[in-house]
Amino acid sequence: MVPWYSTAAVRSLDEQLVELGVHGLELMERVGNGIASFVLDRLSPKSVLILAGAGNNGGDGFVIARLLAENNVPVCVVLSHPQSRSTGNAAINLQRLSESVRVIESISLTDEQLDSLFSSYELVVDALLGTGICGEPRGETARLISALNKARSGKSVLAVDVPSGVESPRAVEASWTCTAAARKIPCATGHGSAVSGEIVPIILDERAESLLGVPYALELEKRDVCEFMPKHQTDDHKGSRGGVLIVAGSERYKGAAVLAARGALRAGAGLVVLASTAKVCDALPVVLPECIAEPLDNTEKLCDVIARWQNRCQALVIGPGLDRDERARELCRIAAAWNAVSLWDGDGLYWLAQDSLAPVACCLTPHEGEAARLLHIEKLTCNRFESALQIAENGRTVLLKGYRSIIAECGQLPLIIPRGDRTLSIPGSGDVLSGVCGAFLAAGLTRRNALALGAWCHGSAGERLGREKGLDGVLASEVADMIPKVLKELGQI
Repeated sequence: MVPWYSTAAVRSLDEQLVELGVHGLELMERVGNGIASFVLDRLSPKSVLILAGAGNNGGDGFVIARLLAENNVPVCVVLSHPQSRSTGNAAINLQRLSESVRVIESISLTDEQLDSLFSSYELVVDALLGTGICGEPRGETARLISALNKARSGKSVLAVDVPSGVESPRAVEASWTCTAAARKIPCATGHGSAVSGEIVPIILDERAESLLGVPYALELEKRDVCEFMPKHQTDDHKGSRGGVLIVAGSERYKGAAVLAARGALRAGAGLVVLASTAKVCDALPVVLPECIAEPLDNTEKLCDVIARWQNRCQALVIGPGLDRDERARELCRIAAAWNAVSLWDGDGLYWLAQDSLAPVACCLTPHEGEAARLLHIEKLTCNRFESALQIAENGRTVLLKGYRSIIAECGQLPLIIPRGDRTLSIPGSGDVLSGVCGAFLAAGLTRRNALALGAWCHGSAGERLGREKGLDGVLASEVADMIPKVLKELGQI
């Protein structure tokens, strides 16, 4: 697993290294040297434009500028501030720039001149803001970021440590982020990850790992996920694969129930029982004949369905397409009494929050809007990890969906799922995911491992479809149908 650290932990590392005798100027030199080496060895640009702020991030940019110029790369530095505002180690490195490096204060440039400058250089290095700056970029910094994103659209943009404004919607859009000492949480997931591009660690000190201590979160790698795979035997039968009871669908949202059931079957469940409206159940013999239908003519019948199948179904999935009427409310109230592991998604999450339901051993799979409702707030904060951990209190296991989803469980480090792209931003994608995770829960995996494996397989299926068919226009049913290929690949490692 790949460790990710809080910005506070990395700042503490810098302080510890200084206490151990490493001068701050030397640390800045090491960062700049590492990034300059990456630029020369990997990117080999013919010209470089460096945007530099007034703090230490700008100081790193000055070191990069000096080293690139020494290697005969044409370099220009644009300051977001008057030169006099650079202080400390940053000011020293600004003074060290040779006359061959052109230095311009951005306030002296019109918007047209700035656009022309961006188009004149092959690579732009963002050294405007570091991890010490929170909130929206302002003034000349905001102007530079806006102009950069408009001109470059993330192509050939390298961010120093983190993209400037990374915790803001107006962040620099980078292709690479060279991060000193450790991978930093603001770039780990969600929008921060999307604008960071490829993360390139820069070695700061050989003692860094031991000084950093326990990471904030862990990113799963393929070999980790392989260990989560259900253990099957040659003589397995459908009963030994685990059964899933799915309570889903409504008159308005008929397809969600079928997609959840399809996801569970494609993930290897031996038995899938779908309790839904009569119309959904009537369609099953045609669209999904492998699924058992239990029509819910009235809400009380769910009690009978649970009694009939609870000995053969090890997991309950409730919520996809259930709607928000009184029927759905009552179904969720009854399902909350399920005495085994359950997974709540979609409208099930709505009623879980609305009525403060407390099912035992439950998994929750919210997107950001549903997560905000569970926390009784209007909108999530920029730290998705804190939100996921708050929802995970009281014994819940949470999969916070989105770009690089998060798994959170009390007493455990959060897990980052580095799979999935915009191919999955389609109707029904989450319904498939709930069924896939339900199958792994029924197979006997721990809640944390089942959600992690489900999210990995779902994300990988989307990526494979994106490569084969394109990123747009894929159907959720196709995502479900790709799951066996992903499982086959994982099983071969």
